[in-house]
Order: sequence, then structure tokens, then C-alpha cells
Amino acid sequence: MKCCSLLIPLLVCCYMSFAQADTVLNRYRRYLLAQPATDISPIVSNYDSIRQWPDINYADRDLAGWNVADHLRRVRNLSIAWSDPRSSWYQDGACRRIIDNALHHWLEKRYQSPNWWHNKIGVPQLMRDIIVMLRGSLDRDELSQALAVMAQNDEASWRRSTGANLVWCADLTFHYGAFTGDTALMRSCVEMIWKEVKITTKEGVQPDYSFHQHKERLQMYHYGRAFLQDNVRLAWETQGTPWAFPQEKIAILSSFILEGWQWMARGIYTVPGTVDRSVSRPNALKGADIRPLIPYLCELDPANKAAYLAIEARQNGAGEPLTGFRHYPRSDFTVYHHPQFSFFLKTLSNRTLPAESINSENLKGHLMHSGDGYFILNGNEYTNLMPAWDWEHLPGTTEGAFTRSAFTGGVTDGRSGFAVMDFGEGKKLWACYDNMMICLIAGRSGITTLDQCRLQGDVLTDTRWVYHNKLAYIPLETSVINVQVVEQEGSWQSINAAGSPEIVREKVFKPSLRNASGYVVAYCDNVRQVRRLAEKKRWKVLRNTPECQALQLEDGTVMAAFYKAGSVAGISVEKPCLVMMKDGVKHVVDPTQNEEGPPTK
Repeated sequence: MKCCSLLIPLLVCCYMSFAQADTVLNRYRRYLLAQPATDISPIVSNYDSIRQWPDINYADRDLAGWNVADHLRRVRNLSIAWSDPRSSWYQDGACRRIIDNALHHWLEKRYQSPNWWHNKIGVPQLMRDIIVMLRGSLDRDELSQALAVMAQNDEASWRRSTGANLVWCADLTFHYGAFTGDTALMRSCVEMIWKEVKITTKEGVQPDYSFHQHKERLQMYHYGRAFLQDNVRLAWETQGTPWAFPQEKIAILSSFILEGWQWMARGIYTVPGTVDRSVSRPNALKGADIRPLIPYLCELDPANKAAYLAIEARQNGAGEPLTGFRHYPRSDFTVYHHPQFSFFLKTLSNRTLPAESINSENLKGHLMHSGDGYFILNGNEYTNLMPAWDWEHLPGTTEGAFTRSAFTGGVTDGRSGFAVMDFGEGKKLWACYDNMMICLIAGRSGITTLDQCRLQGDVLTDTRWVYHNKLAYIPLETSVINVQVVEQEGSWQSINAAGSPEIVREKVFKPSLRNASGYVVAYCDNVRQVRRLAEKKRWKVLRNTPECQALQLEDGTVMAAFYKAGSVAGISVEKPCLVMMKDGVKHVVDPTQNEEGPPTK
């Protein structure tokens, strides 16, 4: 009798654990069905007995794009359509025959990529989704073989991973545990994920809420995107179960979105510096789109529901725009949001790394992060322009070699501010104030490319300025702006070996200056405003030398970069630093981040 009294609670406990694992899987299924539907018509028509699709290269050995994975991706999309009551393919017999034949082909061949990521993460992810959609209709042997493909993500090979890679792997193994009833494995995996949702100076969410992966590289909407999406979805899946995310972990994800994510883009549109090598992939500059996650975030974190809905509104092209200046010292990234435009700047120091080019991706991006700056008004400026770009003249860059220096950083009062980069042989300062970005260039000659964007409307020129798409480009000194409006061409394959060889042609607006001391880019509603700004300047350059760059704005604000001890406009410093004096308040930053004490007096 005593044995029975002990056994019953144990059985109840086991039953509850299995039921909760089933809850997790059912929620994941709901999550997949809630995602935007994929049109499967092209892969269903005329392929009733398909085992291999004729347009897939099953001998492909590409490291990044590995075409063979498209076979399993199609099985996944077919499985979702077959399982979705809203789909015209719901429970369709022909669709299911294609699924079975194509799935059996993969289980028989077990294709392997030369890139570990596809074998350990990409393929197991696709198989997980297929199992979730078809479980209950797979026989024991099919399920066993499918789980064996998921098990390619073996624990021993990923427990030393970090950031998004760790979350990808632990997430897969967590679901493998749910499929197999191994609740201890589920617990182990989710605890590893919790530990990775942290503020760190290694790979992951940084103290300034930027995101690093592959060492000191800003990967906000590449690896950071996967990290955020998977953790938000997992937190939603596990609510009310023994594997529920602690509230402090949800708070970190929330801060990552509100303090980092939403600031590094204008709506859904971002710039190359936030995506690193994936800039060479189509639609990468739309990577900030977080709208599919908003319902889950509102449910997980109701206290910030209004903030999430405001992000959704902005990404839908409505609502109040973000305004203000932010510098992310961990990633050498600067953003300025004005109601009418956004300016983004990626610099480089000896604390951060150049953009990477691996797996035959980002084949031309060696000048990324070298002070390239981008203006976004509507998102059409740069999105998918990369194949046709002149990669030797990125927007905002000045010709010439440079060395990575410690003296790279920014200072702000929250509304306006400036950033600097010491190139070794030269110095550049970018100040953002009201409707303007003012760039000072000292000790550096050559061609400065003011912009290189998609042509949008007429280009108007004057001896003192150029006007295009509501932006005025004005040299600081009398100088001729060279304006090119040309058709440029290239292919995705030219910047990413896995890309399409089809030629892309774009009309490009590319203004530049030679041996310039600086320039202004300002938002103006019309030509009359451009003329007024060129005639009555709202700034004064106080100094522009390799020792000190400083300017004064119309409201008296002084922005000064001291590369050595010195003084300007009543500001004296004892060592190199950045100073912004506004309304009697002095904002001081040591861009070298050595934190040795106040450098001014």
C-alpha cells in the first residue's frame, strides 16, 4: 500500500512533464502556422511523384548558400501548407505524396554540406519544423530517421558555442528532448539558453545593447536577429511550464530591443554596418523588421506593450518617429534620428574588427566600417543596391589607407552630438544637429564620396550646393562638387559566390569632393531652404587640424575633438578627449575608454 502511495504521485509528475513538453511543441506548431505563408504552387505543380527537384543542384558545395538545403526547405514549406487549415493545400493528397517522397529521399541520402553550420544547425532546424508539423502522421520508422537528422546537432559539438550559435543549438536540442520525452535534456538546454541571455563584453548583448558575434563585430540584424527571434519565441513557448524564462531574462531582451534594436534602423531599414558580411545577401537591409514578434513581446512583457506597439507603428510607416543621437561605444556605431531622416555612421577602432568576408560572402566589403555614413529617408536609398555599388567609394568615405586607433568615439546630450575617428594620418568628425550632419576632415586628402544612393527624382545643382531627394550637399569651403548620375551594374554573385549571376542595373546618385576640408548634408523641404542655408550658415568652424577639430552651432553649442591637450572657445583640456558644451553643461568623453579621470578644467 505504501508503494502505491509513492508511485501515484510519481506517475502524475511524469504525466505532467510529458503534457508540458507537448504544450511546448503545440505552441511551436502554432508559431510556425502564424508566420507569413509561402507560396508552394511552383514546387507542387507537375511534381506528383517527385523525389528530387530538377532545379536543385544536389552536387552543390557552396559554403554559404548550399543549394541542396532548398530540398528540405521545400519539404518544410509543403508540410506547413498541408497542415494549415487556411491553406488551399490543407490535407491535400497530392501535396502529401510530394512531402513523403521528398522526405524519404532526404532520409535516404542524408546530404552533407562542406560547411558545418548547415549540417549541425540549418538542416536540423528544417527537420524540426517538418516533425512538428507532421508528428502524429509519421510512422515510427519515419519519425526515428527524422529525429536522427535532428541529432546531427550533437551536444558535444556545440556546448562551447556562444551567442546566436549557442541559442540555435540549444534550442534544437531542447525540442529534440520534447520529441523524445527527455525532460532532463530540455531542462539542461533551457538553462544554457538562460545563461546566454545576459549582458556581456564577449559575444552577445553588449553593455550598450549592441550585439557582437564572431568576436568584436557588430552583428545586430544578422546573428543578433537570430538571437532575438529565437529567444522571444522560446520564452513564449515555455510560458507556464517548468522551462519558463526568468523575468530578468525577458527584461534583458526588452532592453536589447528598446535601447539597441529600434535605434539602429529607420523603421525596418538599416545600413551595412549593422549586418556585417550579410550585406551581400538580398534584403539584408530590411533585417530590422520586428513586426512578426510584436504579439509575442506584448504577451511576454505587457509593461512595455505601448513601446512595442510604437515600434510596430513606425515599421508600418506611421506613428511618431524616433528622435535623438546615440553612440554605441562597444561597436563604434553612431545614429542620429531626425523626424525627416536618419543618419548612420560606422567607424572602426582598435577595439573593434573590420567587416568579415568568409564563406565567399562580402567579397568587396574591405572598406566597410571606415567611416561610411548613410542617410535614410524612405528606405529605398540603399536597399538591394549592393550588386551595383562602387565598393571603392562607399558613402561618406575618404580615399586613403588608415590605421585602427583607440581614439574613436562619440559624445551626446541625447538630442544632438558628434562622433570622431582617428585614421592615423587624418581625422574626421561628424556632428549632428537639428536638420544637419556636418563633417570635418583634417590631414586627409583624396576623394570624399558624399553619398552613393539610388537615384530618386531630379538632381539640382548650384556652384555652392547639390540637392537630391530632399537632401542638400554643401561643401564647407568653396569647392566644386563632382556629381555623377550614372547607371551602374553588377550581380549578387560578384559580392557573394552563392548569389545570382543575373546582372542588376541601377541609376545611382554619387556626389563627391576632392581634397575637401568638410561638408554639410542637410534636410531641406525645397530649394529655397537650400539657398538660405548656403547663404546664411548655421555653423562656424572654430578649428580643423589634426590636433583639434571644433565647431560652433547657431545656439552656441560647441563640439570639439581634442587629439592632444589644448584649448578652444574657452574650453581647455589636459589630455585628448571629446567635449560638447551646450547651455552651460559640459559633456566630456574619453574615446579611448581608459577611464583615467576628467581630462578638462
